Amino acid sequence: MSTTTLPNIDHVCKLLLYGGPLAQLQGELVKQPDQEISVAVLYQLALRHGVISPTAAREGLALLAAAGPAGDAGRAILERVLAEGDFLAVRVTR
Repeated sequence: MSTTTLPNIDHVCKLLLYGGPLAQLQGELVKQPDQEISVAVLYQLALRHGVISPTAAREGLALLAAAGPAGDAGRAILERVLAEGDFLAVRVTR
């Protein structure tokens, strides 16, 4: 998978991220020009894996490595998943 094969995110307004033992809202990622690559990568991971797991987070970090500062928001989320060993469910807001 590469950044050229990321899904279309025209319909995405923001991603809501749920996790923890009670599946509580952990944060959101709003689609803005400087965060589109992060939104696309996290959306792709959720589509491929169902949730963002530590394994999916490693995959996403590899994708974001080439994105430079454009991937900082997604990188921070994925690094937190790895550090905490938790899973994040993703809900798309249109």
